Amino acid sequence: MDYWDKHNLTPSENEIKKGLTEKERLKWKYGMFEPDGKPWVTVRDAISDLPSPALYVNGAIGEHFYRDGAKEYAGHTGSDIDMPSKTIKAGGHGVPGGENMIRFDDGSVRYYTVLEAKRIQTFPDDYPIVGSWSEAMRQLGNAVPVKLAYTLSSSLFKNVFGSSC
Repeated sequence: MDYWDKHNLTPSENEIKKGLTEKERLKWKYGMFEPDGKPWVTVRDAISDLPSPALYVNGAIGEHFYRDGAKEYAGHTGSDIDMPSKTIKAGGHGVPGGENMIRFDDGSVRYYTVLEAKRIQTFPDDYPIVGSWSEAMRQLGNAVPVKLAYTLSSSLFKNVFGSSC
């Protein structure tokens, strides 16, 4: 319940009906265990302080503008807002699995904005991504998440040189 309390939400009807938390369902389905470290960062965690991009249809705030046309169909469902994002794929419209879309509690979907995708990939907001939305998604989909790269390189550095970087 900590997650729901953090965002002043109540669990969805599906969560209540099933009687299991998302972690409990994952553990049952995949035999996964709760991580020892920090909790997962969900899509909502990453973007909750951003205004709705629908307010900025004309791109009034740069990389955070609404893109129309997202559709959900079998195998193309987007990332649930209260789960970690699916992997950002290097492509735009029609990417298998809908990895570049958000799926909201009401079942609606929309494409990630470039700013949202940058946050999911743990890039700083001010990191420049140049080009169209499709080009930006290609760059972000091909990128290693910043925090992952830092964690791996820090561990390698420590193992090789015996100290933190």
